[in-house]
Amino acid sequence: MTMYVYGTAGEPRGYLFETTIYGLDGAPLGRLVGSRVHRFDGSYAGEWFHQMVVERPTARPRRIPPVATPRGRPPAPTGCRRRPVADYGNFADAFDLLLTGPAGPAFEEAAE
Repeated sequence: MTMYVYGTAGEPRGYLFETTIYGLDGAPLGRLVGSRVHRFDGSYAGEWFHQMVVERPTARPRRIPPVATPRGRPPAPTGCRRRPVADYGNFADAFDLLLTGPAGPAFEEAAE
């Protein structure tokens, strides 16, 4: 069974296999380290929250050491939208940072 990564509007944006986040097409996008989501170059993308990658104001973004990008995987089976049983849109969606990269100096700094 596929564990989808959803956008804040409830649409499937990717999927999780082990600790790696892939796009729906099977392209590797980032990795999950605890509750933080990072690109393979080590830059911070967002926080893992209810199967989403979101911007959380209480997060402490930091850069981690880069790792090699894993091989792609097969595309995910067609998923459906998440049923709206709760307001998951409390935080801004940050999934696109996995596609585009870091967005400013806050992502360059290491916060301990």
